[in-house]
Amino acid sequence: MDFSTTEAAQDLGGLVDSIVDAVCTPEHQRELDKLDQRFDRDLWRKLVDSDILTSAAATQVGGDGFGVLEQVAILVALGHQLAAVPYLESVVLGAGALARFSSEDLQQAWGAPAVAGDKILTVAIDGEMGEGPVQAVAGGDGFRLSGTRTQAFYGPVADAFLVPAETDSGTAVFLVAADDPGVTVTALDTTGLGSVAHLALDGVEVAAGRKVGGADVAAWLRTISTLGRSAFQLGVLERGLQMTADYARTREQFDRPIGSFQAVAQRLADGYIDVKGLRLTLTQAAWKVAEDIPAEIDVASAAFWAADAGHRVAHTIVHVHGGVGVDTDHPVHRYFLAAKETEFALGGATGQLRQIGRELAETPA
Repeated sequence: MDFSTTEAAQDLGGLVDSIVDAVCTPEHQRELDKLDQRFDRDLWRKLVDSDILTSAAATQVGGDGFGVLEQVAILVALGHQLAAVPYLESVVLGAGALARFSSEDLQQAWGAPAVAGDKILTVAIDGEMGEGPVQAVAGGDGFRLSGTRTQAFYGPVADAFLVPAETDSGTAVFLVAADDPGVTVTALDTTGLGSVAHLALDGVEVAAGRKVGGADVAAWLRTISTLGRSAFQLGVLERGLQMTADYARTREQFDRPIGSFQAVAQRLADGYIDVKGLRLTLTQAAWKVAEDIPAEIDVASAAFWAADAGHRVAHTIVHVHGGVGVDTDHPVHRYFLAAKETEFALGGATGQLRQIGRELAETPA
């Protein structure tokens, strides 16, 4: 494994850090809380104007051609300030899938506008408990889609969804526009205060040209989605733990900083180890994906650390801050909510261990 980062990744990560630190102040975050949908359009526009969206996008959709390592660096930096923008969903997943798998028509009609920040794409790959997959029935010059998906991040503000569906010939992924007849998008209330939607498709007719690809597209979307959420989680935990360490250095009890007490120091040290474990596994997974090396187990390992460390570090953040940690006037509570939201979005640590077990069982010795 190559542990070195690219110069472009370092530069892009640093640039995004400077942008989000300037924009995402506590006052700005409180203003976002008042919106019906927590989408930071001011930050999104600054990222567009700074060419962040195009920098690590494929050339087929108008990007500069940098890849996974640079995208991961951007996502980590966005996580540092809990940036409420659909970079992962729209640029990395949506435009990325179109650039890699779809026709040139779809790339130009949807992928290029997404990279330019003019359209928002998202993915709807998670089903409701007890509900089957979306069904796609061929007919005429296209397909008719019926079914539901849930937990579509930034679905309420999306212009189109990439939706896996079952056809007579297996799994396929389709691009469904939000304004297609038969599409119902319902915003969901979540504890993380994010923009999340439930998607219902009732006989939605899509042309054959809106078929992005087959099962390989769905597998790619799941892999990159898991990798991207793990990267964002690293940013959340790094900054949240840093804020907690700073607080422990300045908060005094019994005439001493609380960070000088052994129990507090050990709790912070455990968090530091957790964050480093996540960074290590994430770096290995991202490098393998970037090199087109099979990385299913590596991505699941990074997601395990993102979920497991996310749980522990999130509770450390609140615990060490004491009463301040649950005060919604203090910014630190947002890091707890963001870490828990990502933990659950990844399916939890146990789910990732099961995925690793399945991969190991199916891999010849």
